[in-house]
Amino acid sequence: MRTIFAADQMGLPVSTMHVLSSGVAGTMAANRTGVQMDTLRNPLLARVLTLRVYVFLGAMLFAAGLFVTMHVFGVR
Repeated sequence: MRTIFAADQMGLPVSTMHVLSSGVAGTMAANRTGVQMDTLRNPLLARVLTLRVYVFLGAMLFAAGLFVTMHVFGVR
């Protein structure tokens, strides 16, 4: 929470997912338990897949809207 607040005060862009993932990894490293990839897998996969899924959904919605518009107005 402090990291997010500090970044906000400095006007820096910050992702809460980055902060939380880093906090979890830092806690595991500080406790000397080692960074467990099982714990970090979901946030990392979410970070990697989110943009790609939204781009795909946006493209599909655009294509559907274009298809409907072309058929309603008879544009060929």
